[in-house]
Amino acid sequence: MKRMDISIIIPVHNKPDQLEKTLYFISGQKDLGGIGMEVVIVDDGSTEPVREVVDSYRDKLPSLNYIFIPRDKHSCRSRARNTGIAESKGRILVFLDCGIVIPDTMIRQSVGRIGDSANMVLYHYILGAFTDPDVEDMSVIEGITPQNLADTCERLKFHPGWEDMRTAHFELVGGDLNRMDVPWTMGWSGAVSASREIVVKSGGFDESFKGWGAEDTDFSYHLHLHGAAMYATEEICVLHLPHAADDKIDMKIKTSFMNRKKMHFKHYTFDTELYPYSADMHYDGIMSKFNRLVIKYYTPLYPAELIGRLHDDYLAGAERSAIVGADSYALLKELDVSHIFLQNKHIYQDFKSKLTDKEVVYMLGADTPYASGYFDVLVVTDFYRMISEPIAGIWLKELQRISKKLVFIHNETYVSYLATVAGWTWHSLDELQAILGQKQLAYSVSAQIGEFLLLDIAKAAPAANIAAPEKEPALKG
Repeated sequence: MKRMDISIIIPVHNKPDQLEKTLYFISGQKDLGGIGMEVVIVDDGSTEPVREVVDSYRDKLPSLNYIFIPRDKHSCRSRARNTGIAESKGRILVFLDCGIVIPDTMIRQSVGRIGDSANMVLYHYILGAFTDPDVEDMSVIEGITPQNLADTCERLKFHPGWEDMRTAHFELVGGDLNRMDVPWTMGWSGAVSASREIVVKSGGFDESFKGWGAEDTDFSYHLHLHGAAMYATEEICVLHLPHAADDKIDMKIKTSFMNRKKMHFKHYTFDTELYPYSADMHYDGIMSKFNRLVIKYYTPLYPAELIGRLHDDYLAGAERSAIVGADSYALLKELDVSHIFLQNKHIYQDFKSKLTDKEVVYMLGADTPYASGYFDVLVVTDFYRMISEPIAGIWLKELQRISKKLVFIHNETYVSYLATVAGWTWHSLDELQAILGQKQLAYSVSAQIGEFLLLDIAKAAPAANIAAPEKEPALKG
C-alpha cells in the first residue's frame, strides 16, 4: 500500500460551487514526486448537491474520501474536522476551508517544510478573507489557475483590500510565531498544515463550540500548550474567493464572544482571561505589555507601617487571603496571604517555584473560578490604577464578588512613570469612584497612613426613596 504522506481535510455544509473550485485547484498540484496525497471531504449535512461535485473529481483525485454526517444538534465545524482527522491516514494534515484555492506547489512545499517533524504547524497566508467584492476590483483574480495563483497572491499580498490581516504580525517575527507572546491567536483554521502527531496529541477540535468563532484559536491554543512549533509561511499563500458578506454579523460577534468565554472557562488562565474582550490582531500587544511589566518599578514603595496595618486590620486570622498587583519578592514574602495573582508569565513561573507556601495564580482576576466570598480578604495595590476601562469595571466587580472584604491601597500623590512617560492609564480617586459607581459599588476610607489610604470597596448603599409630599386637595369653588 502506498504511504499516505498528507491528508487534506475539508469540512463543508452546502456551497457546492465553492467546493468545486477548491477541488479543481487541489487537482492541479504538480511535482508531487511520489508524495501520497488524499482528500477527505466531510459533508456536515448538506442539502445541496455536494456529493455530485465530489463524485465528479474521483478521476482527477484518486484518493478522494467523502463522508456524510446527518445534520443534528451536535453539528459543528469542530465535529466535521475531527471526523476528517479520524478518517484520514496522512502523517501530515492540511485543514482547508471550502472556497479556498491553493497554488500548484502547496502540497509539495508543505510536505517539504514539515518533513518528519512531530510538532510543526504551518499557518498559511490567506488572502481575500475580508475582501468585499462590491468594493474591490475582482478583475485582478480573473483567469486564476493552480499554475498562476502563486504569482497572483504575490501581487496581492500587501494590497490593503486583499492582504491577510495577520500579515503585520507574521512580518514582525519573520514568520516564526513562537517569538510571539500568544502565537495561538494567529491560528485561523482556513489553511493550516500540521504534523498529525501534534494534532492528535492536542486532542483535536473541541466539539462543544457551536456557532461562529474561536473553535480554531482554541485548537491552536491546545497545540501551543502541547509544544507545537508554529510558523507562518510567506512562501505558501492561498486565496479565499471573495463572496458577498452575509447579514449575520451581529450573531457572529455574539457567538464569537461566547465561545471565547467558553475557551477561558476551560483554562482559567491569564492567557485567555482578556481574550473575549480583544481582537486577535491586538491581543499579542496586550499580553506582551503585561509580560514585560515589572509592577514594583511603577508603584509606590509600601512602608512597614502600612504593611503592619494591613496585617492587623485585615489579614490576621484570615483563612484565605489574596493580593493583586504586587510582584516584589520581598513584599510578597512579608505579606501573610495565601494567594498571589500575577500577570507577568515569567515572574509567575519564577515565583511559583520560590513561594511554595503560597498559591501563585496566573490571573488578573477579571474572570475567575472562585465561588462568591471565597477569599476572606483581597488586597489590591495601586496597580489597579493602570487598568483601563472597560476591563477595570469588569475586574473590580469580580474582585468584589469573590471576596468578603476588598481593600485597595491608594497613594494620591504618587504618579507612575507609566502614566507620565508610557501613556498608561493612572486612575484618580474621582475616576475610581466613577468606575465603581457603574458597577453599583463604592469605596470608603478605612485608614490613612502617611500618604497612603486604605479603601474598603463594597456594594453601594441603595439611594433612599424619599416620598414626595402629598398635594393638598384642590379647593372647590
